[in-house]
Parts: sequence; structure tokens; C-alpha cells
Amino acid sequence: MSNLLPLLLVIPLLGLIIGFSFSNKDERAIFLASVISIAANFLLLLGLAVDWVSGGFLPLDYRGPVLFRAEEMEFDLNLLLDGYSFTYALVATFLTGLILFFSRTYVHREKGYKRFYNNLKFFYFGLMLVLLAGNLEVLFVGWEVLGVTSFFLIGFYRERYLPVKNALKVVSLYRIADVALLLGIWITHHYFGHSVNFVSVEGLHDAQDHILNERIYQYAIPGLFLLAALVKSAQFPFSSWLPRAMEGPTTSSAIFYGSLSVHIGVFLLIRTAPFWEENLVFHLLIGLFGVVTCITATITARVQSSIKTQIGYSSVAQIGLMFVWVALGLHWLALLHFVGNAMLRSYQLLVSPSVLSYKIHEQFFHFTPPAQPATASTWDKLKLTFYMLGVKEFNLDRFQFNYLWNPLKKAGRLFSFMNDRSTYVLALPPFLIGLYAVYHQDLLPGWLVSYLPETFAAIGLVFILKAFVERGSALTSWALIIVNQLYQSLAFGFNEEFDFTQVHIYLSGIFISGFVGIWVLNKLNRGGESTLLNRFHGHAYEHPRLAFVFVVAALGLAGFPITPTFIGEDLMLGHIHENQLPLLLLIVLNLILDGLVIFRIYSRIFLGPHDKGYHEVAYRSS
Repeated sequence: MSNLLPLLLVIPLLGLIIGFSFSNKDERAIFLASVISIAANFLLLLGLAVDWVSGGFLPLDYRGPVLFRAEEMEFDLNLLLDGYSFTYALVATFLTGLILFFSRTYVHREKGYKRFYNNLKFFYFGLMLVLLAGNLEVLFVGWEVLGVTSFFLIGFYRERYLPVKNALKVVSLYRIADVALLLGIWITHHYFGHSVNFVSVEGLHDAQDHILNERIYQYAIPGLFLLAALVKSAQFPFSSWLPRAMEGPTTSSAIFYGSLSVHIGVFLLIRTAPFWEENLVFHLLIGLFGVVTCITATITARVQSSIKTQIGYSSVAQIGLMFVWVALGLHWLALLHFVGNAMLRSYQLLVSPSVLSYKIHEQFFHFTPPAQPATASTWDKLKLTFYMLGVKEFNLDRFQFNYLWNPLKKAGRLFSFMNDRSTYVLALPPFLIGLYAVYHQDLLPGWLVSYLPETFAAIGLVFILKAFVERGSALTSWALIIVNQLYQSLAFGFNEEFDFTQVHIYLSGIFISGFVGIWVLNKLNRGGESTLLNRFHGHAYEHPRLAFVFVVAALGLAGFPITPTFIGEDLMLGHIHENQLPLLLLIVLNLILDGLVIFRIYSRIFLGPHDKGYHEVAYRSS
């Protein structure tokens, strides 16, 4: 029966492909294609459950074809169905079907009806990839899909300013989680010397001979997975992104941020438990984050005026408790808690518009003036302090801006003197010198070669920082991303085991995606459309096909698993040695900023209120 596991991915993928063939007016056909695919998956899950139970609850392990093989990496389609993944998948399939039925009338006659249903099906496909993943590589593919679909659904009302702005905020933090997970996978390759399958991993015991300081890995591997889980599940100090994500339709908020996507951090911790379950420090750390999140989210939820914000923070508080259960080793209790919380939050969000209407009616006819707060005692002052902290959401947004994004913006502004011509003049000579050095390393002194990887990574960082603060031409910013990717490939070229085939795999997707993006931007310019990054232009309204082509190019350039660049990133990271921490930090910054700049270009050019006066202009907030 394990051979049937790929069907759980093929069926929703077929439903997604079929959905693309209909026009936006064919609502009934779009709905039926979506519901039939989810219903078929639900029935298949029940059939697999019977086989799983009759087989003595032994995990169903599917080993598919090997897509790529390198020294420390084997990328194959490995799927696993056990108690944890089955429970998550069953709840996910049931709730997705429920949301599809509810959305039939909720988004009826919306301009983005087809887009909404396709995004939901794509989200479900990515979620099933995460839940059924038998190794870290497959899990990462699904993880990326969840992040992209979140961005599209938060910004579903793309003609409005605030949904697009909040979609960018959320995807900025998601990029940190993506890179953290990618680095965690890379370090496990270094530590074990091969790809890791969940069914066979037993912990951090079988280190390779070249591992010099095993203790660092005992904290680095689980630490990166914990960071990814904290961001994805909106745990402290990343909790503030969740209410911003509620700008999307209520039905997508119910399935994403009330029930399924926001719980995926708990699932990641359960899946990667062998890496940290023998480390008492991490048990305490996971529990501490869970307790702090539970307290801060509860205080915040109780004083918010928006019902969706209240529900969002309430869900975050419950997920904090799940982190505590996971830290205590009570994985099944966390799983049962997930089922109850997912069902409750989905229901609350779906009925929230009706509840809001009823509450407003009650307030209007039964208004009672609030009592004056007492401030005499220390306890009263303390209550008011926590009240203000809750109203301001513990200033987590300001904290992230001041200590995460603002330093990067200040660094980028240091290079504001570079115009288009000077940028290319400064970029070309070092690259040509570096290309020559890669091919003729034997002619260079050893001490110089040892500094070149960090040097080229730092030069690449300069160009992406310039792109990060660019408010002029989108074409310039897009070209700077490509230049940055070229310098990153140079940074890996001085390893003694460097293989040019791997850099070709990495750059093949970069060049294809880069040229497609340049073609789209030039086409907009030739048509008289503005492509400046100083505002949102909303060109998707008049150029939907160009918007679709550009977003595909943007995903390819960002390393999304639709081009060989996705595999190339993992291969290139494998050339960083354990003693090259500065190079690792530079590459991490490059990867994070690459994604942020790419999504910002797409949002500013194609999303937001249209800049032409003869189109309707939406209010800034929904």
C-alpha cells in the first residue's frame, strides 16, 4: 500500500492543473474540480488508514526515484505515513474540503475566484508534501510552497494597499524560516555525510570523521530547526505577523492562520525530535518559548478590538502550549491539542463576520459606559502596564523593524552613491578577475585563495544591499539580483572539491528566470508603463498574463523548486567548510535579501492600487 502514497500528491496536483483550464466565470467547474480532488484524497487516506492499522501501525515508507545524487546529497521522492502525518493529513483534508464548500458562496463573483481556488489547492499540495515527507529535502519543497501560497492569499485583494503591504511583511519573516530550514538541512548533510530519512534517523550519534567539534552541531542543527518552527508558528518574538496575515479572505485565514499552516512548526519539531530529544537545554528552550508565547499572546488577545486579531492571538497562545507538550515529550498530546485547536479556530473565523455584526448591534442598543480604571495601587498600575503592552502587541513589530530590517536598510544606503553606470562598472572587473582566479587557482598564492570566497560573497552582498534600498528602476534592481547570484557562485568556486557541473545547475535557473524577468519589465517599459519602485503600480489589473509570467520568473530566481537552482543551492552550500563561519553568514544574508528584493519588485510593479486614474481605487485597509 505504500506505493499509493504518491497518489496523495498526484490527485491535488491534477486538480490544480485542471483548475487552470477554466475561466474565472466557470465557478461551478472550478468548484467541482477542487472538491472532487480533495474528496478523492480523503477516501484514499481512509483506505491507507485501514492498511496502516491492520499492519500493526507500522509506518508506510515509499522510496521513489532518485532525482539527483551528489557526494553528500541524494534527492529522492521519499514519502512516509505514520501516526503523526496521518492525523495531520486527515484533519488538513477535512478542513480544506470544508473551506472549499464555504468559499463557494464567500468568494462568489469575485474577480479572483479562480485564483483563490487554485491557491488553496496549491497550498493543500504543499501541505501534503510537508506532512508526507520522508526526508528533509521533500519537506523543504512543501515548506516553500506553503510560504508562497501564504503570500498570494494574504495579498488576494491585490488592488488594496494594506493586504499587499502585509503580505510583504509576512513573506519577509517567512524568508528567515526558509533559510534557517535550508541551513539545517545543509548542516545535517555535513554531519551525517548523506541525506537524512526520518524513518531511519536515531539522533546525532553517527558523525563523520571530519567533524572537529561535535558539540557545536548538537546545538546548531536543532537550533536552526527551532528557529524555522518559531517563525512559521508565530511564536515569540515573531508573533506579530499573524494578525497582519488576516488581511486575506476570512476563509483562507481560517485554513492558514487558524488551523493548518500556523501549526506546521509543531509538526516540524516532532519530525526533527531525534536531533534534540537527548539535549536537555533544547527541551527547556522549546518549553520557555512556548510559555512566553502563551502569556504574551493571551494578554494581547484579551485587549484587541479586532475579532480576527483576537482569534489569531488565541490560536498562537494554544500553539505555545503545544510547544510545551513537545518539550515535555508528550507528542501525542500536542497532536490531540492540534486537532481541537484547528477545528475550533476554523469555526470561529468562519462565523466571525456574523458574530461581529451581532456584537455591534448589541453595543449600539445596550451601551454601558466603561468604568474609570483605578490607578492607586501598584497592582492597578501593573494591570494598566500589561493592558498597554497588549494593545501595542508588545511592540514586536517595532522590535523587528529596529533590530532586523532597519540595520540592513542603513547598510544599503551606504551605497546610494552608486548609479546604474557606476554599478555595472564596479561589478564587471571584480567578476572577470574572480572568474579567471577560479580557473587558474594554481597560479595564485595559497593565502590569497583562502580569502577569496569571503571577498566575493561580500562583494555580492554589496550589490544585493543596493537592490534592497533601490527605489528607482525595477530593471536595475532585478539586474543587481542576477549580479549577486553570479558573485555567490564565485564564492563557492575555490573549494578543492569544486565541480563546475554543480555551479552550472545553480546558474541555469538563474539565467533563465533572470532573462524572462528582464523581458517582462522591458515589455512594460515599451508599453509606456512605469516600473519605478517608489510606489505600487497594480499592473496585474491590465497585464494579468505578464504578472503570471513575472511571478514564475521571480520564484525561479528566488530558488523555488521549479528550476534547477533549487537543487543547486543545496549543492553549493555543501562546499562551505565547518571553519568558514564568515562565509556562511555572508551567504545567509545574501539568500535572505535575495528573496525579499524579488518579492518586493513583484509587489511594487504588479500589485497594489492601480496608478491610472480611470480605475477604481480601494481604501488603504479592508
